[in-house]
Amino acid sequence: MQTRIIKQTVLLLLSAVFTSVNASDDVPEVCGVPQVYSAVEGIREDSKITFNSYFGTMQDIESRAIYYRGKCNVIITNEERLPSNLIKEGKITQNSVARLVKAPLILWSNNKFLLKDNINVIINKKLKSLALPKDSLTTVGFAATEIVKRKDFPTEYLKKKNAIYRAEHEYQIFSLLKNNNIQTGFITKPLIMKNGQTTGSYWYVPHEYYSPVYYYIITTDKSEKTQELYNYIRGNKQNLAMFYSAGFEALND
Repeated sequence: MQTRIIKQTVLLLLSAVFTSVNASDDVPEVCGVPQVYSAVEGIREDSKITFNSYFGTMQDIESRAIYYRGKCNVIITNEERLPSNLIKEGKITQNSVARLVKAPLILWSNNKFLLKDNINVIINKKLKSLALPKDSLTTVGFAATEIVKRKDFPTEYLKKKNAIYRAEHEYQIFSLLKNNNIQTGFITKPLIMKNGQTTGSYWYVPHEYYSPVYYYIITTDKSEKTQELYNYIRGNKQNLAMFYSAGFEALND
């Protein structure tokens, strides 16, 4: 049952990949994971710098950047592994990468009444199922695993019921939750934002409970247009505000 649900979720994930139109060879392109869609599109709509956008999984973006299977002048990703691989392949240098924002970790449910800034449903052992990304594959998965191991976050009763589910990526967890296949799961706040408002219900995990989930901005070439765009996104207060309204946090929060 779990395998079938995960496979269905993979299909949902692939169908949820957003791509922009009106691509042009002389216009730089920003590639990002789905979590940054709202922020990047908000910036693009109001930007004085013209750029196109492409959204997909980290593996898809990595394929475009490393194997030239698409255009990615600036990349925004939630996995440190991507810039590390690009540096290893000689595609970029360390100076081409910077931390941009943080994504707060939450325990989320599509049920707007289940979680309201507390985990009483877990403490009272009334939770039916919990999902988290695999800790070996994603930063979010590693952070979520840190929470599950805490003594003040009891999950043994869920383990005994085989009610803890794992998927490869955060967006897969979100799809499971959104379709009510799983009751709760660990994801980051940007995924539950809609028109500047949160959806469902969630428990905001205290920062001290887990390692930060950073988002990185990468420039893949040294052209004047790309460098201007890279600096514009990361250095403009209005652009950073777009990320904050989309559920992200400042690096020093």
